[in-house]
Amino acid sequence: MAVVTLLLTVPLGLLDPGLWFKASSNAIKFLKSDIGFRVDLVGDALKAVYETIVISLFGVTSGTLIAYLLAPLASPMIVGSHVATLSRLLANAIRSIPAIFWAILFVILVGPGPKAGALALTLYTASYLAKFFYETLESVDREHINSLKVMGLSGLTLASAMYTHARRQMVSSILFMLEYNVRTATIIGFVGAGGVGYYILHYMSLLNYPAVITFIAVTMLFVIAIDTFSYLVRARV
Repeated sequence: MAVVTLLLTVPLGLLDPGLWFKASSNAIKFLKSDIGFRVDLVGDALKAVYETIVISLFGVTSGTLIAYLLAPLASPMIVGSHVATLSRLLANAIRSIPAIFWAILFVILVGPGPKAGALALTLYTASYLAKFFYETLESVDREHINSLKVMGLSGLTLASAMYTHARRQMVSSILFMLEYNVRTATIIGFVGAGGVGYYILHYMSLLNYPAVITFIAVTMLFVIAIDTFSYLVRARV
């Protein structure tokens, strides 16, 4: 890895001394500029972060429901191989497109704001969780699956029984997507899909760095809180 990393620095131009001189100069200029913390904007930052969390939660809950139904269709242990292949291709196709592009699409379809962000994260979350869920289904012991089939279970009822057996992995995947979505919801705000990203981009365009720092700081506090909550829940599952 060290050799490959070193080799890749050449086409990226990371060995150019001028690059690091310019970066250092810009860092000094930034530190000398009027940076600080805008206490008067904390209320606006909290509202923006709240909107971001709402978007993220909706993406997780709705995406989980879709993935719960889609994953069994992507597992050859539950459905035929042709159906499983098509379902996996669909999930992979959706997942291969970054969330920010889905956000742009929904901004075009439903207009700017949190609605576009929520729908974009729903689609993206569903495709990711579908992959996690069908991999979870495939990790269930084959003897257990065969015993469930002998009992007459098939289709969604079989998948539900298998889900119960792999509950811990599913909860871990859902919590991971919640953490991921909070960060992603911040980014998709840059294209008008609601959340704190819209405000960060707005104040950056005005070169109002204290305002940018304020919104970033409040966002970081909430991200840390969500990460801590996620860790505690996973430890108890």
